[in-house]
This record gives sequence, structure tokens and C-alpha cells, in this order.
Amino acid sequence: RITYEDLTSAARAELPATVETVVRAHEDRFIAFFNESQPLTPRMHAMELIPGIGKRLMWQILDQRERVPFGSFEDLQKRVNVTDPVKLLVRRIMNELSEDEKYKIFVRPG
Repeated sequence: RITYEDLTSAARAELPATVETVVRAHEDRFIAFFNESQPLTPRMHAMELIPGIGKRLMWQILDQRERVPFGSFEDLQKRVNVTDPVKLLVRRIMNELSEDEKYKIFVRPG
């Protein structure tokens, strides 16, 4: 298994675009995260780990998914004021790959 530190600078530059391609190709898996994620601790929900999603937005997402689960990124954007959920997910995945995050929700700990 290759770590982020093992990548060349060219590979690191290509990685965000590649991760975005994977997120778009596996939209159902990532929408399932928004539909099924649970609290990690009594005070923190897994959704709050996504950059750009705070408590207020998290509660809107939880309220909307309780009514009807999200079907796509477009559905998520229309029903909740989330700007480009793909970019938010890519940022989180890149953080998990490149930094020592306490909680890894998309990347296997290495």
C-alpha cells in the first residue's frame, strides 16, 4: 500500500482530480453516507467531519433525509443548501489521505 508521502509531486497534483472522478463514479456510495451516517460521539456527528458542513447544515440534512432519503448529489443540493457536495467530499478524502486525521470515514487507516 502506498502512502500519500510516497507519491511524487506530479502524482499528488493529479490526486484531487482522480478522487473527484471516483466520487462521481460511485455517487450511490457517497450519497449513502449522507443518508446513513451516524454520530461518532454524543457531541459530534460524522457529517460534521466534511469541510463546510457545520451543525446547522447537518441538522438540515438530517431533517431532509428523514423525510425522504437523498437520491443523488443534485437532489442533496436542491433540498439542502450544500454547494457542490462532490468538492466537499473530495476535500475530506484528501485530508484523510494527506493528514493524520483522528476519524477516517472514507479512507482505510494505514
